[in-house]
Amino acid sequence: MPRLLGIDLGTTSFKAVVYDERGNALANARVAPPDEQIVVHGFRVNVWRQEELWDAICELIRRAMDVLPDRRLDALAIAELGLVGYPVDASGHALYAGVTWIDPAAPPSRAFAGCGIDNRTLFGITGNHLSPIYPPAWITWMAEHEPTYTRGMVRWLNVGDYVAFRLCGEMGLDYSMGSQTTLLDHHTLTLRADLLRAMRLDEKIFPTPQQAGTLLGRVHAEAAAATGISAGLPVVLGGADFIIGAYAAGFLDAGDAAILTGTWENVVMCSDRPQLGAALEKCGAICDAHVAPERWSIRIENLSGDVTEWYRRLISGPRDTGASEGDSDWLPLIEEAEAANAGSGGLIFLPHVFGSYGPRHDHLARGAFVGLSGPCGRRELTRAVFEGLSFQTRHALEALIDGIGAQPQRVVAMGGGSKNRFWVQNKADILGRELEVVTTPDVTPRGAAMIAGIGAGVFRDFREAVSSFARPAAKVSPNRELTAFYSDLYKDSYLPLLDELAPYHTRLGLAKPAGANAGVQAVS
Repeated sequence: MPRLLGIDLGTTSFKAVVYDERGNALANARVAPPDEQIVVHGFRVNVWRQEELWDAICELIRRAMDVLPDRRLDALAIAELGLVGYPVDASGHALYAGVTWIDPAAPPSRAFAGCGIDNRTLFGITGNHLSPIYPPAWITWMAEHEPTYTRGMVRWLNVGDYVAFRLCGEMGLDYSMGSQTTLLDHHTLTLRADLLRAMRLDEKIFPTPQQAGTLLGRVHAEAAAATGISAGLPVVLGGADFIIGAYAAGFLDAGDAAILTGTWENVVMCSDRPQLGAALEKCGAICDAHVAPERWSIRIENLSGDVTEWYRRLISGPRDTGASEGDSDWLPLIEEAEAANAGSGGLIFLPHVFGSYGPRHDHLARGAFVGLSGPCGRRELTRAVFEGLSFQTRHALEALIDGIGAQPQRVVAMGGGSKNRFWVQNKADILGRELEVVTTPDVTPRGAAMIAGIGAGVFRDFREAVSSFARPAAKVSPNRELTAFYSDLYKDSYLPLLDELAPYHTRLGLAKPAGANAGVQAVS
């Protein structure tokens, strides 16, 4: 019986799950990422130090392997987030910690600001934007403010590809992660040398992109001893976590749509060709190569779980690290939201407390409660937060539909947010669409294991892997009466408020706070 290990490197936890060839979970484990905060050039920078990362990965795999009676595996693959990576030298040694976040208040690097590329041109080639949160911006910013970051750098490896290198000694990059560089030409599936030069990056800084599911290498003896897996185990090239998670739920055909709700919410539509039109560029959409061949993923992303957690902290105070919305401190809030009337007593919440990434792409956007009145209590505030996030989901899906020019054939909901039954029903009501809710836990490591099986020859192709791992999804239908009510509220209040408040939020966002942090704390 084949056993496939899927690893998910997320921002809040690292997960490892072992599956058989029918998608039954045999073992699982999770560990916390090695989060650390430093200061560079007076700005907050979050990092994962390279050896602490490796130690966490080794512990993660050992924990999963300890559950198996004979510790046998047939292949592994890794799902990774697209922003984190490591500068490495010619031997693959990491020169600096992996940057996971840079304070958005930090001005862009000179190389990024002066690249001479206009956003429309970039989107027409790569399906992405001149965003300050993607690797070229972070690499050049760190290079300008911390010289040791790139001193001796030959390659820059995404975090999952760095872990794969530590396991098997081979450097890789799949097309979906190549898209996260903002430099992948979707017409040729190659990294554009002219764009790399414009960003003042070496033309060979990233590995040559390949198809996810390609056999990358085999676990070497040193990594086997550290992790407890067998030397010679196939390491298969994985890809971007949000696409892999959607793929695990059967997101494979043009017309499929998915809503992945976690720390970020990605609203995604699948296409059989690149979607690089002006309407999509204008609304902040991103076109990525899918992990499956000849497929593309078009998405709009916004912070979602971070918004609910921000609100929960304000209302309920701190809680233990690792708690989730299913925990006891969330249950009373969800019950109160359910008890409140639809429309939250005339209260509207604009959810952009951490900025807006689409359809209104505006890092100066701010959140707001509008319509506060004396009768408003905690239950109205809580319901308004979920309704505002559901309005944001509808706004994103409608922008994708308009930009692509096609309606989705099915909409699948998944991720941590799908465990909140009230929120899922509220999304269905506000979208006016039936949702297929994936109740199977850990869809992202599941998708990574499916890809591992493709690379190891357990499955013939991506479609057979979907058929083998398929799990039934619960269907949630909208309440048509509520859909009509919410549609009016969305069109008459939510959308106009985004326009009306935007100039005030811009002024507030540009206001300079008193005092400033200074100093540089380097890390290697």
